[in-house]
Amino acid sequence: MNALAAVSSPAAARDRRRIAWGLAACGVAGASLIALHDPLASMTDYTAALMALNQLAPPLLLLAVPHRRQNPPPPQRVLRPVTDWLLDPWVAGVVFAMVSIGISLPEIFEPALANALFAAPLGLLELGAGLLLWAQILPGTSRFEDDRSAGVFAIAMGVPMTAVAVVWMTSPHVLYSPYLNVLCLWNLTPLQDQRWSGFVMLTLGVPMQLRGVWLLALPDRRRSETAV
Repeated sequence: MNALAAVSSPAAARDRRRIAWGLAACGVAGASLIALHDPLASMTDYTAALMALNQLAPPLLLLAVPHRRQNPPPPQRVLRPVTDWLLDPWVAGVVFAMVSIGISLPEIFEPALANALFAAPLGLLELGAGLLLWAQILPGTSRFEDDRSAGVFAIAMGVPMTAVAVVWMTSPHVLYSPYLNVLCLWNLTPLQDQRWSGFVMLTLGVPMQLRGVWLLALPDRRRSETAV
């Protein structure tokens, strides 16, 4: 009976959920990093891999990690100043905006930079920026005093991605020179490939927008009352 009660306890259920979130995050991150091995084969595949690392893997990883704000172990106490700075909403917002806009600039796609930046290092940068951002809009890691502020933050951070996606989908010509003379996968022309890339970016940015709307529409009353 004791063993059965332990397995069915709330703590055991939380542990199982965390394991499931962790396995899902590892699967998404691993598949995305593998997909980055040939970025010039398809802009759509490349965008999907980066967006998965930036917008899908981070919330799954954060949900898989238990958060203890009180009495952290000694290693966490030593790193506390660094983590507090990294988890500052302003730092998270600036880093995320710079990464999102910087990677989308045509110059970053120049052939001279392709081999150095298109593979795992750029993907890890996207993953790190996504972790900083999602940490501000998930319970346990958010540094906002109330959910409404976190909701506004989430929606505002989605603006750069949405703007880039719209430009990619509506541009009448190919914006990135390495893709001009490349035979893309799926028998797409370079312009069609670019437009599908914009659609992928817009679609994979929806979860963050929905999270922002959720925080605005259904804030945690306990946090809001504490903030007041």
